[in-house]
This record gives sequence, C-alpha cells and structure tokens, in this order.
Amino acid sequence: VRARSSGINAEYGGDVVPRREYERLEGLHTTNSESLERYKTDYNSLIKEHQTLLDQHKLMSAERDEFSHELGLMKRSATPRPEWDQAVPYIEGGEAAWKEMSTGKSSNQLVGILIGSLIGKEHSGPVEEFFEGEGTEPPIPKYLRWTGKVRNRNLSKADTAQLIQDIWNQKIVSDTEKEHGTDLADFLHSYLQQKYQEDLLVVEWGYNIHHACGLYRNEPHIGLFYETLTGDADDSVYSVLCTQHDALLTHLYQASLKYDSEGSLLVKNIPPLLQAFFPLKETGDIDELMATFSDTDKVNVKALFNTERDGNISEFLKILYNQFYKERAQYVKDLHTSLVSICGSDKKEYNIQDLCKAFEITDPEKSSKEVNKLLAKVFSLNLDQLSSVGPVD
Repeated sequence: VRARSSGINAEYGGDVVPRREYERLEGLHTTNSESLERYKTDYNSLIKEHQTLLDQHKLMSAERDEFSHELGLMKRSATPRPEWDQAVPYIEGGEAAWKEMSTGKSSNQLVGILIGSLIGKEHSGPVEEFFEGEGTEPPIPKYLRWTGKVRNRNLSKADTAQLIQDIWNQKIVSDTEKEHGTDLADFLHSYLQQKYQEDLLVVEWGYNIHHACGLYRNEPHIGLFYETLTGDADDSVYSVLCTQHDALLTHLYQASLKYDSEGSLLVKNIPPLLQAFFPLKETGDIDELMATFSDTDKVNVKALFNTERDGNISEFLKILYNQFYKERAQYVKDLHTSLVSICGSDKKEYNIQDLCKAFEITDPEKSSKEVNKLLAKVFSLNLDQLSSVGPVD
C-alpha cells in the first residue's frame, strides 16, 4: 500500500485538484464569465450614449456660437427695450398701479409717467393739487382722519428725509420718558399736533408725509419709516438699526484717528475692521460692503452715515440695511425650522412653550427674560398674560 501510495504521489504530484474544489472553482468561473459579458454589454451601451452626448454637445456649441454672433450684431445695430418693471419700486401703489398706468403706452409716454411720479406729480402729467380725505373712523390712523380735500405740498425726497429724521429723534426722546413706547402712527399725530396745533395743518402734513414716504419708500431709511408707520414693521427695528449704525460709526471713527485726524480711512484698512465688528457676517457680505468703495482709495467715516442733501443715503448704508433685512429673514426661517423640529411638520398651531424652546435652539444667547419680552410684544400682552395664551397659527 505504501509503495502504491508513493507511486501515485510521484506520478501526479501537486497537479491533482479534489473534485469538490474543482466544481466550486468551475461555478465561480462561470459566474465571472457571465458578469464580464454583462459588463461588456453595459460598456458598449455607455460608449454609444457618450458618443451621442458628444454629438449633441458639438451641435449645441455650434448653435451657441451662431446665437452669440447674432447677439453681437444686434447689440451693435439695435436699441434695447427698457426694462420698465424696474420702475415698480418707485411708483406709489406698486405693481398694480404701474400696470394700470403703463398699459397701452408708448416708451415716450412711459418716460413721462415715470418722471412725473418720481418728482411727486400725478402720472397723467399735471400736479395733483389735493388729496381726498379718507374719512374719520377707525381703522384710519389719527393723522389721516379727515373728510374733504387736503392740499398736496409735493414734498421732495430731501424734505421727507429731514422730516422723518426729526420725527424719529423726537419719538426716541418721548419713549425714554414713558414706560411703554408709543405706536409711530399715534406719535406722528401727537408730533404734528404739538408742532402745528391747527387741525387742518395737522392733517395736511400727515397726508403729505404719508404720501411722500410711500413715493420714496425705495430708499431704505424712508421705506423703514413707511413700513413702521403702516404697521408692516415694528418700532424696534429702527432702534436696533440705529444702535448698530451708531456703534459701527464709533468703531470705524476711533480706528480712523490712528491714521488721520480728520476721521478718514484708507479703503484697504476697512475689511478687518468690518470683520471684527461683524464676526458672524460671511466673507461675501463683507465683500458686498467693500464694493461700495470701488472707485476711491480713502473714505470719510462720518460721511458714510450721513443723509445727503437730496435725501439719499450712502451706498454703504443701503447695503447695511439690505443685509439686516436678509439676516432678519434668515433668523425667522431658522426659528420656523426649530419649531418644526420640536413639533413636527404636520403641526399647524404652536403654544408659547414651543416658541420658547425654538428660541433656545435658534438663539441660545437670548435670555428667557428677553424671549418673554419679545413674545409679549408680538402678542400685544403683558408679561403676566403670556401663560394664558392659547395655541397660535
């Protein structure tokens, strides 16, 4: 037996594979062969699709070049049609009023309408001499309660800006003397009564201020006053913006004194100062502010925050307003996201406790006292009444 075993081992050596192993390897080979054929089929299909895409890209590139050439010819030979929709923010009454005014008008007529609206004239051409009184019953604001005609003073943007700044200043003083601040619409009525005393003059200036603010509301500082006056914005927005602007002015002015006794800064020195003051702003926001200095190397700090003679504010200040509104909208969006994470997306009503938890998530640095004060202001309640508020939509 030993001799036979040795003979077999000598004859076959290590070249013999057990049947079980052979069958396993054969099955694996068959599977791999099938997979390879499938991959080859997929590969060939992808090659065809790729070639089709290359052909389409070549065709589209040729069309693009042709259109680009035609566009170049049109730019040199054609006069572009004005984008009249850009006029909407400057028109009292917004988009609906503009559509009514512009329908069926030629470009020359539209230019006349736009110019008339911007300088305070009625869009039909002549100056509107009077406003029609809106009545004397609530909810008409006190400063607009009148029947009959009211003279139109055609206030300029400069006059409007000067008036609303004085009104804000007087309101700040008045609010500091009271436990609770006065609604801007009510304060305006009191301000005009104290200044003019006669009812007719009070109403006349009330209508003119209201009309002018609506006319020039595209300017952020005038628009904020108008939104607050009509109840679309809270008085605290102006307070927050004033505090921010005053602090930034102080920050930049103190830095400027290191380089210039007149309070000017080289543009190249401003970015790190803005980044230090606004640590949460993104680089793009800082770049947007810096873009307003693209045509100068040096700026006077105080001039950035002043209102110009024509009633306009600096582009830098306009960007600050716009960024504030954008950040406020994002804050509200984050607050809603927190509410959904707490209560689920199906819930349509939230209680005070849900809102408090959402503030804790969205703005953990805000104290519970600040949150309660904010909620009380939103719901026009005293602090001790918050616990009795039912679910809100």
